[in-house]
Amino acid sequence: MDEVRYPGLQAARNARGPGRSFSESMPMSQSLRLLYPVMATFVLLGVLWWGFDQLLDRRAHPNRGVAVGAEAPDRLVLESGPGGHYMVPGEINGQAVRFLVDTGASHVAVPADIAERLGLSRGAPMLVETAAGRVRAHATRLGSVRVGGFTQYDVRASINPAMETDFVLLGMTFLRHVDISQRDGRLVLEPPAGR
Repeated sequence: MDEVRYPGLQAARNARGPGRSFSESMPMSQSLRLLYPVMATFVLLGVLWWGFDQLLDRRAHPNRGVAVGAEAPDRLVLESGPGGHYMVPGEINGQAVRFLVDTGASHVAVPADIAERLGLSRGAPMLVETAAGRVRAHATRLGSVRVGGFTQYDVRASINPAMETDFVLLGMTFLRHVDISQRDGRLVLEPPAGR
């Protein structure tokens, strides 16, 4: 039988020394020790990635953890997010939504896709004034609206097909029932004085 020669294999045999196998030239424990820094680097990068992601998420949604319902406090302090906006979790008819607090909006405005998910009925057509101009919307009534410890019933609202957002504008048909103050980048909602 002809002998087949592999020059690379021969060089490896010469490097490990005569009569020693590959496993003898580098024991398993030594191989693992070489991998520890690589594994530690990947773990460290993963932890840093997670931490940075959490930081960015906290900055983008500073009010995400606000409780809704009976266990929520009567006084609600909201931190402003990107662009100085106040986003807060809440509920419409017992279903979770995100609100953008808008004291310049005369009523609660619901994007059409969110209204469909909530099963809201489209009422009479109406024209609404938005930052983009006049838009045709539909009147609707919300059985309940909850933000923090505040709940309002039978709230006048509109369904706006031109709104392409993943949040609902929380306007004055809800906000007029709470005292609002703003200071130091925070918006405070409290029960009306004397209540």
